[in-house]
Amino acid sequence: MNSNVFTIIRSVTWSTVLSMILIVGQSVSPDGFGLSNNVYAKSAKSPYKKTFARSKRIHSKKSRKRSSSGSCIQWNANKINEKARKFNPYIDQYSRQYRIDKNLIKAVITAESCFHVKARSNKGAQGLMQLIPATAKRFGVNDSYKPKQNIRGGTKYLRFLMDRFKGDLKKVIASYNAGEGAVDKYKGIPPYKETKQYVKNVLQVYSVLNPPRAKPAVFKPPIKGMKAGRQGWQYNRSLAPHLYKQ
Repeated sequence: MNSNVFTIIRSVTWSTVLSMILIVGQSVSPDGFGLSNNVYAKSAKSPYKKTFARSKRIHSKKSRKRSSSGSCIQWNANKINEKARKFNPYIDQYSRQYRIDKNLIKAVITAESCFHVKARSNKGAQGLMQLIPATAKRFGVNDSYKPKQNIRGGTKYLRFLMDRFKGDLKKVIASYNAGEGAVDKYKGIPPYKETKQYVKNVLQVYSVLNPPRAKPAVFKPPIKGMKAGRQGWQYNRSLAPHLYKQ
């Protein structure tokens, strides 16, 4: 009887051990460590994780750089003129034809597209001067991605706005962005954040291309009662011209 009991206990023990081995075997990792799948997944470091994160950061930086509208606003005059060089024949031609300052055309192109021929906005504006299809059709542009047509249409539109607003540059620039109807409605720059910033951007670039010139020195007439030596050589010469070479 004792031997039968012992045999039964032994068989039960071995069956329990085998069951435990099977359970543990299912949770053993491919590398042989006795960790469950969840624990292994948390503790293991994927060789692709760092590379993926880095590529994701690089992609996001490129996207921000590509979509940043303010990046080229900071360009100096040399860089703007360098970017505009291959388009200068069209800029010069239509600047003369429509009587628009060529630097204003360059300023608009810089603010609109940074001189990217294939630029396209999320609102459907196209090309160097970002003409929406309705404006392009209105001013006879068939293909806004062709620089010559785009610059002709954009410059012609600027001439139209100059005539409409009697040369008021801020209203012209605001209308180019928001439409002349919005400027008429608000009797000036519309209270749109985008349009306000756009006007600032174009004027900033325009001022870079047209720096203020130094005023020439103007001779001030002498003040009566002051000593001659304090008036300068022009006044001294007026008192004793014979002492100065002609």
